Amino acid sequence: MYFFLALTTFLKTFSPYLRKHILTTLESHEYLFINTFFIAFYVFIYFIYKTIFHDDSFDALIDKIYNLTFLQVIYFMFIAFITVSSSVVIINLDKHFNTPLVNFLLSRSVGTIMLILVGVFLYKEQYNLKQIFGIFLTMIGLFLIACKDKIKKK
Repeated sequence: MYFFLALTTFLKTFSPYLRKHILTTLESHEYLFINTFFIAFYVFIYFIYKTIFHDDSFDALIDKIYNLTFLQVIYFMFIAFITVSSSVVIINLDKHFNTPLVNFLLSRSVGTIMLILVGVFLYKEQYNLKQIFGIFLTMIGLFLIACKDKIKKK
């Protein structure tokens, strides 16, 4: 299973560069619409596969949907909003500002730092000295990436 995780992670590393290439022809909102269409198409194909070859999965899904609380539905809507808004921001950054590598590194680094902060302050997680040093190095790297243009101009 780790092989498939590594393979999909490897393939996903090409996404920013492929997106940047596509954005030379399309506007960012056009890319978002077309990309969303293809994602919906693949999800629909997967849904058809699951309903044909796993008969009980559709009925189980309907039962689970009915058991969702109102707050869980709000969480779904919030996650969808975050997904769309973050996609719009990344697409616009790729098209108009930074390189895809810088955008990818910034989003991953900031996401990792925020995840750690949420873990420490909300869930009271404990980290050892080696992990704290790694977090510090990540923040230094993030600072160096963000200051790349300023250092280059001097």
